[in-house]
Amino acid sequence: MGRPEEIEFAQLLFGGIGIMVMMALAIVIFVLLYQRKLHFQQRSLHQMEMSHQKKILESIVASQENERERIARDLHDEVGASLSAVRLFVNQIQYEKSPEEMKGLAARSGQILGDVVKDVRQIAHNLSPVIIENFGFAGAVKILLNRMEDAGMHIHCSIDDPAETLSAYQQTILYRIIQEVIGNVVKHAEASEITFDLHQNGPHLILQMGDNGKGFDVASGHKQTGMGMSTIRTRTDLLDAKLILDSAPGAGTRIKIDIPL
Repeated sequence: MGRPEEIEFAQLLFGGIGIMVMMALAIVIFVLLYQRKLHFQQRSLHQMEMSHQKKILESIVASQENERERIARDLHDEVGASLSAVRLFVNQIQYEKSPEEMKGLAARSGQILGDVVKDVRQIAHNLSPVIIENFGFAGAVKILLNRMEDAGMHIHCSIDDPAETLSAYQQTILYRIIQEVIGNVVKHAEASEITFDLHQNGPHLILQMGDNGKGFDVASGHKQTGMGMSTIRTRTDLLDAKLILDSAPGAGTRIKIDIPL
């Protein structure tokens, strides 16, 4: 047997080795658990990202389908009906013997065809906002709001032209958002007044739009909250902007979009 000092040293040595082995095992287990947790989080984030991208894609597809339906409806209701009327007038001309009657039918046909040309131009402008190229972003928005004013709606408007801060692509997206919001107001809000404010605040461009319409309960998840909002949210995401929606029954609706520059 060894001396007591040697036995004690051996015990301390093996004890220290045992503790170090246990600590090493604990570190290995911790690292494995941490990596497993990290992998799970990464997978969850990836799934969330894929789900988000899928929703964006679905919204884009739905927006495209809605746009196609709107174009088809405009062509059928406006252009189609007008051309049918012109066809009746033209067919009637061959049965008329009086030059005055023929001139009258021809004049009425020409007037309707002039309206058709205007309708087609309007549909083309809605498809591709050439109006921005012709009048600038601020001018295009003012024309859009003036149309609402001509229809009897009271407009409060203040615009800082973002031409120097937004690219042409971003201006088009923002114009589409404004079109969608105004379209929702006209179709659903039963409003008589719209407030519009677009101004730059430091490194941000702030768009605020409001109406005095019937509003709706945002928290209830009512179907009204989805009217056009999916398209607006998708386009807002394309601008990397923050969207805030505020509404209540009988209190109108307010939308704020914060666009980083």
